This record gives sequence, C-alpha cells and structure tokens, in this order.
Amino acid sequence: MATTPESAHYQPIADALEDAVAQKIDRIAQMLNCPVKGEELRRAVTESRKEFLLAKQAEEDLEEDVLDDELIEDEEDDDEYDEFDWTTE
Repeated sequence: MATTPESAHYQPIADALEDAVAQKIDRIAQMLNCPVKGEELRRAVTESRKEFLLAKQAEEDLEEDVLDDELIEDEEDDDEYDEFDWTTE
C-alpha cells in the first residue's frame, strides 16, 4: 500500500504502535499457554465472554419486546373508524 507524502510523517508512529500491540499479543499468548496461570486466565476469559453474550442476548430480547409493543400499538390504531375511509361504511 502506497502512502501519500502528507502521511509519511505518521509512519514511524504507526510502526511503533504496531510493534507495541504485537508484543502485547505475544505476551498474552505466552500467558495463556502458561501451565500455572494459563488455566485461570482461560477460565476468566470464558466467563467474561459468557457474561457479554448473556448481556447482549438480554439487550436483543428487550429490543424485540419494544418492537412487538410498537406493532401491537399500530394494530390497535387500525381498528378505529376512519371517516375518510369509504370502505368501512
């Protein structure tokens, strides 16, 4: 990917950030493979992931309930007599 001359001065910063992130990822991988702390870390990651998924599911269920309520309200409005609708007479 070619960079523009205007962004060339950002390249050293981007490289430094990329190196720092790569080192952190390598360190996390080493920790997860550690026989002593690895199991504890994997369990913590699994539990936090479960909590995240449960919270996300609860949020989606709440959104579905709101949508269902809006649909019910719309259906109730359809039952009312409309004086300009000549098909109801």
